[in-house]
This record gives sequence, structure tokens and C-alpha cells, in this order.
Amino acid sequence: MATGADREPGDTQANSTPWAASSSTKVAAKDWATSIGSSRDSGGWKWIAPDLRGHGETQVRNGAPCSMDACTRDLVALWDELGVERTHLVGYSMGGRLALHIATRRPERLLSVLTIGAHAGLDEDAREGRRRGDEALAERIEKQGMESFVDYWGSLPLFAGLERRGPSYVAQVRADRLQNHAAGLACSLRGMGAGAMEPLWDELPNVTVPCTFVAGQLDHGYVASARRLASTVPNGRFEIVLRAGHAVHQERPDAFARVLAAHLAMARAVGASTSSSTLD
Repeated sequence: MATGADREPGDTQANSTPWAASSSTKVAAKDWATSIGSSRDSGGWKWIAPDLRGHGETQVRNGAPCSMDACTRDLVALWDELGVERTHLVGYSMGGRLALHIATRRPERLLSVLTIGAHAGLDEDAREGRRRGDEALAERIEKQGMESFVDYWGSLPLFAGLERRGPSYVAQVRADRLQNHAAGLACSLRGMGAGAMEPLWDELPNVTVPCTFVAGQLDHGYVASARRLASTVPNGRFEIVLRAGHAVHQERPDAFARVLAAHLAMARAVGASTSSSTLD
């Protein structure tokens, strides 16, 4: 997950306009490095990229919950520690679902939301099937370990687009995924998988911050979800990235950086317009 702050040229102190990016299950904060770098160089934003519970360098203690509510509390506590009042929030896959959860639970802390390859929850029949699948996968991780799981996960069609970055990049992604801990990922699947998530669709019409919902052209199911999200949220926009699959920010980082820059510019403009209307 990553947070960053908008700065005036030459200002060495970040103000209270950061953005935070949350990763999906099985990836850590470092996965944002290329996209963050591309946007930062052109936009003058400061970023912070913490790992979510169960991911990257975090450790899950016995009995500690992995849930949307727990991760929301973690992030709000981090923002408080950093003196961040409101933030632009960006999330990929599971991190996108977390961003939507935060938008419905703590909207006063957000300036905007951007999701990549995300949805707002499954219907009950689909949730039950997904819960069983998430539990089976969690047990597999615990029994067979990280290497077996990472090889299985990397073989899924969902991530085929990463192959276009070349074998060295795919090898680096695999090595990064192996840095996760089996207990943490199992905890995350059980508590934050799509099967565990309470649907948010009925709450999204109350989300008023600017939102952009991104999907890769080849990620057909999530293209439909992104369109639905954009039509459900009052200030929602849909963006499709051509020749990309699920992991848009990894498959086409330069294209994603342009989408992110446009989103942040749009959010700034909406914020300025709102402030002007309030003053009037």
C-alpha cells in the first residue's frame, strides 16, 4: 500500500494531500515502484507504500484479524501518525476492494479513489462458492508452502499479461511474491478474500469523492465491474487500458501512470470547484 502528498515546486514538506495505494493479495508495496516513479516524476507527488496485513514484510500474530475493518484501522492510524488529514487512495484487486470499503466507512479521510481490477462484492451464491475456494487455497498455502502456491498463482490466466514484460520481470515478480509469509496470506484469504467481503453496491451511491475505476482491456470480467462501479458512484469515471490484463500497473506502467495523473488532476479540479462553491 502507498500514500503520497501533493507538493508545491520546491516545497520539501508534504502537505495533507497524499495518496495511498493498496496492493492485491499476494503482492507487496514494492509492486507500485515503477508506476509511482513515473507519476511522481511528472506530478510532484510524495508517496508512502505500506504493506497490508498478511503481505510483504508484515507479520500476523496468532489471533490477529485480517479483515477490511482491521486494515482500515491500520491505515487511518498510519495517516494520523503522519499528520495526513485526507488522502487520494489507489487500490489494486483486493486493495481496490479495500479502497471501496474505506470510502464507505471513513469517507471524511479521502479526497479521491482509484481502483484497478476491483469490484464491490459478489452476490450471495457466488460468495459462498468463493468462500469455499478461498478456504481451500488458504489450506493449500499452509500445507504446501509459498513456492508451490506462488507457482500456481503465477500460472493463472489472470496474470498472463505479465509475460509481455519479459522473463526477467516475471522472475522478479515471482521472487517478490516468495517474500510473503504463508500464515499471512492464508489469514488474508480467509478474512479479506472476495468470499468474506460484504457487498458494498448499495452503499456506493453515497460515496461523493471523485472516483476512477480502471480495468485492462483483456480483463473482461473486471471491465464489466469497472463500468458498473462508474455508473453507481455519483462522481465515477471508467478508464480502460488497452493491451493490458488484470495487473494494469505492472503490465503497462507508463499507461497507468498517465491514467493516474489524469485522475489526480481531475480530483484536484473537483476539489477546487467545491471550495469555490463553498466560498460563494
